[in-house]
Amino acid sequence: MKLSVKGEYGFQAVLDLALHSQAGPVQIHQIAQRQTIPKQFLDQILLNLKKAGLVTSTRGRQGGYRLARPASEITLLEISQGLEGPLENRQFKRRTGRGTNPYQEVLGEFWRKMVARQIQVLEETTLEQICERLRHSQDQPMYYI
Repeated sequence: MKLSVKGEYGFQAVLDLALHSQAGPVQIHQIAQRQTIPKQFLDQILLNLKKAGLVTSTRGRQGGYRLARPASEITLLEISQGLEGPLENRQFKRRTGRGTNPYQEVLGEFWRKMVARQIQVLEETTLEQICERLRHSQDQPMYYI
């Protein structure tokens, strides 16, 4: 699985929303500033996430974005698909008109299993779990020598 810049920024934006939207909608310029994401690019990303049903927006001076559901109900697979589209095996696709190649068959089977496991990990991991790991890592004291 290859994550594009759009995907990386999108994950950062969703994580930011999960951590900062308890008090109300988060304005796009706040996310852009905290995550160092170009605002115009973030606009496009948040629109994709809105179309995917992962975030909602509120207009007006006190408006902004927030998660459409609790972070504990949003999986990383949903976020990935909302940003990048369906995950698919882009490696070892069968070439037509060449006959059967046992090397391609064996490697293709391995690759399909690997992609299935990646999907399983994304499906089993919630946004809340990632937030908890981030909170835990920020609570750790830093020791300098």
